Amino acid sequence: MQTERFYPYLLNAIAKNNVLPFTSRCNLGCIFCSHRQNPPGVETFRLPHLPADAVLELAQFLDPRRKVVIGESATRLDEGEPFTHPEAAIILRGVRQRLPETLIALTTNGTLLTQQLADELADLGPLELTVSLNSVTEHGRLLLLNDREPHRALDAIARLASLGIPFHGSLVAMPHLTGMEDITETVSFLAENGALTVRVFLPGYTKFAAKDLRFPLSLWDELVALARELTLSIGVPVIPEPSVLHSLTPEIYGVIRGTPAECAGVLTGDTILAVDGNKARTRVEAFTLAQKAADPKLQLMRDGKLLEVSLDKSQGRPPGFVVQYDLDTARIEQIGDEITCRASVSPLVLASQLGLSVVRAAVEQIGFAPNHVHPVVNRFFGGSIQSAGLLTVEDFLATATELTFTPDMVLVPREAFDHKGCDLTGKNIQVLDEALGFPVVAV
Repeated sequence: MQTERFYPYLLNAIAKNNVLPFTSRCNLGCIFCSHRQNPPGVETFRLPHLPADAVLELAQFLDPRRKVVIGESATRLDEGEPFTHPEAAIILRGVRQRLPETLIALTTNGTLLTQQLADELADLGPLELTVSLNSVTEHGRLLLLNDREPHRALDAIARLASLGIPFHGSLVAMPHLTGMEDITETVSFLAENGALTVRVFLPGYTKFAAKDLRFPLSLWDELVALARELTLSIGVPVIPEPSVLHSLTPEIYGVIRGTPAECAGVLTGDTILAVDGNKARTRVEAFTLAQKAADPKLQLMRDGKLLEVSLDKSQGRPPGFVVQYDLDTARIEQIGDEITCRASVSPLVLASQLGLSVVRAAVEQIGFAPNHVHPVVNRFFGGSIQSAGLLTVEDFLATATELTFTPDMVLVPREAFDHKGCDLTGKNIQVLDEALGFPVVAV
């Protein structure tokens, strides 16, 4: 792949999300890897090992006020295992030299995290790792990851715990292959070894997936219920992703041990009504207000009773409670502004199937009827795919043309488009505009 093709995506990942990609290579063969299920026509880029000097040149564009993310997917760039890169340690040290106070958040599968490397990481704080463990059992790791040396990742977690390096755990839940017991055992292992939180990714498959990877969608409900049950029983937030939400109510999903929220007596299930007297309209707003403030006062609702607690924390420090991601209020306001500035009387808001309920609630907050919001079925990927980021121009067009009313503008989720306004197949949002004959705006 020629550098000039993926380089703009590197710059965009840094500028937009403070993500620093430097390889797409991986040392495992995960059965659930999304890259194996892509339909023909998907335009993504696989990065070779980028030279350390080139990566550190890119690092100068990172925002020191935001955490630096390494090892996560970035738009069209396929994510890889950072420690397959022979110069990973050099890159990390270079980033730390340039940004001495900035949190580095790194995701790894843990299999290459030797004692020497762990010792180096311990000197690079502030640092926070996410270990994509996926299964703690020998059978599960062989089946899901093709990992024939399962002790490596488990030893890595023990090293992180002994060195006091803060870390989160994650797993792609595949109970139709491994059983629910494997998930419970994996989450428990992570919690016992000090994981701050555990993310449980709901499985997904496209219409191109093998039959043994498919499952009834009722499995999602079972996994969400299991995650909630484990959160309450083990005292560590076990967070299902993507979020399957039905409102914008700022309910606290879980509380991280040893944080200001736990010390103040905040409990799982509390609803945040206000932060320092400012009404919390969404989960994201509640969390952001609490994080930005020093010693914020939270007005809570618990079992029908009002109470107020104060968090003993500095400005910018995370409060320690966990909420599931819904919508930023700035985005809700942008929806209203776009409709208002175009004097629209019949707007159509297209939402992913997963986001439908929260988008309808958001539209109601700004004074529009929820029937202006319609779900878009993913025809391109098919299967169980319901997220906004995997929708295409053709998916939006099919939904808009099937409706029985004629809108005067259309709003679509921005996650479906890259910095050039193109979807995953390379089609530009202007194709929608021209085909429908009225303005189409990504928000």
